Amino acid sequence: MNTNRYTPELVVKENLYFNIPLYQRLFAWGKEEVKGLLYDLKEHFKRMPGQSPYYLGMLSCIRKGDSFDLIDGQQRFTVIMLIGIVLRKYDTRWKEFIEEGRQDYKRLEFTARPQDYDYLLSVINKESSDYCNKKMDYAIKEISLFMEQNFENEEEKKTFAMQVYENLSFFFSVLPDEYINAPSSLNKYFESMNSAGKGLEQHEIIKVQLLRGQPNQEWLTRIWNSISDMSRPIIKKSDNMSDEEYRKRYVSSIKKCQNGLFDEAFKLCESSFEREDDIEIGQIEAKMRVREDRYNQDSSNQAILSFPEFLMMVLDIHLSINGSYSFYRTELIRVFKDHVIEDIPAFYNQLLFYRLLFDYYIITWENNASSNRYTIINHNYKENLSEIECVLQYESMLYVSQTPFYNWLKPLLVELSSHHDVNCDELLKMLKSIDNNLRKGVPDVKLLSYDHNPDRYWFWRLDYFLWEDREKYFTEEQQDIVNDYIFRSNRSIEHLHPQDQKQNTIWAKDEIHSFGNLAMISSGFNSQQNNDPVTVKFARISDQAQKHALQSIKLYSMFLAAKGAPEGWTNKIMEDHEKEMYNILIDSFKE
Repeated sequence: MNTNRYTPELVVKENLYFNIPLYQRLFAWGKEEVKGLLYDLKEHFKRMPGQSPYYLGMLSCIRKGDSFDLIDGQQRFTVIMLIGIVLRKYDTRWKEFIEEGRQDYKRLEFTARPQDYDYLLSVINKESSDYCNKKMDYAIKEISLFMEQNFENEEEKKTFAMQVYENLSFFFSVLPDEYINAPSSLNKYFESMNSAGKGLEQHEIIKVQLLRGQPNQEWLTRIWNSISDMSRPIIKKSDNMSDEEYRKRYVSSIKKCQNGLFDEAFKLCESSFEREDDIEIGQIEAKMRVREDRYNQDSSNQAILSFPEFLMMVLDIHLSINGSYSFYRTELIRVFKDHVIEDIPAFYNQLLFYRLLFDYYIITWENNASSNRYTIINHNYKENLSEIECVLQYESMLYVSQTPFYNWLKPLLVELSSHHDVNCDELLKMLKSIDNNLRKGVPDVKLLSYDHNPDRYWFWRLDYFLWEDREKYFTEEQQDIVNDYIFRSNRSIEHLHPQDQKQNTIWAKDEIHSFGNLAMISSGFNSQQNNDPVTVKFARISDQAQKHALQSIKLYSMFLAAKGAPEGWTNKIMEDHEKEMYNILIDSFKE
């Protein structure tokens, strides 16, 4: 291994193999980090086609036998492996990167984590596995979804796979052998690496750059470190604290920020966490099993934004940039280079303030692949439960519909910044007003047909208002089923009357593709449906209803309109259903 620039292609040529040692944390990238990297890659290669490298930073390692232990950069190298698993479909050279290995080992190995390694092997070999690494599974699904939705044809996908293989670039820093058995030396290396800004995430490099020349670096560093950890709320809820006490602590901290008392607000945040003891690398191994369990807790909640996204949004607000898509897809370091911050402490105060608002008013989602349920801190015990649920559902609807977060979240937080302790009813009105202003009304019903590749947002919006007004549209028994509906990132359009009509009555093409015959479901369920006859599709909808696990409320409404009978889904019933659903969308703007 040398100090030159490496790519997946060069890693294969030099037969390099890597290991993630036990003391490194589990793979932790969420879908936002994965999605952000993929969009950045696509945008980079679009701007600079050809042999232009995209730099992923420095990876630090120690040689151990015929492979290298990844000391820093294991998250990035793991995601390259996961990208390769998907992209091998479009460029066979990726197979050499992920599949080639030494005897029983592949390109990347996990020491003392056999379950994670066996899972990775099963995915590489396309085999079933009793164990699923949820984070890796999420990432692979997100990469597959990205490839399905962001390229017009197979040729574009192949070009992208080739560009990433040849131009995704990183450097290796190989540490001397003395570090292998010297944990204290390794700790000092990490400290020097962090202070120099080498091998770090882009936001960590920006952290170093912003602090240069600041007289109160220690205080600002503590603020940044608290804000940048999006895996936990900035204020911790202690075991003996009631929900109402916890809510009031957030309200108090936000009010202090609004009154310019940022230091006092941050002390309220910081005092809720016990100071963690400093642990050397050599001591981590004995404690790692406990820490792994903590990372795997299904009850932990995840923010809907990554820290780089949050950081860019606050910069946008602080400097009144009015950033659009191109701004939010520009590399973070480039954005901060192009937009100079004159008052660094004031920017940190805004980061603190908007992080408190974000934690308090915005949903988090439960880190559980089978659940995807959402929660929110802002719920006053005096409020009606339905108002809280409406906020959860509306925010999750916007989140899963992939409405760019800066289009709705940024104006919402700006509006909230000038209000004190907004309740859920008021919050819902703000959400709807912002969303309605973004949309300006419903497109013509013909533009919602399958032929026009309709914006998936309208199907999610319709599901929300069917859910909100379920007492109006469903019987009491049906309301119990609809009430449990959860918004998921479904992206696939389903035809209830199938396109393949061999086993069905014959409909005209425009009837099959009309809005009335369509619903939004998951890609997996759509693949299962394929072109099954209506009888099979109705049986599956009935099963979903019995299990309170609807894929789509609109699809359930279609099922009910046909009185649960396949033969009941006729052209006339479909047309009546279309009119009713379209009118619900129109009426949703009249609130």
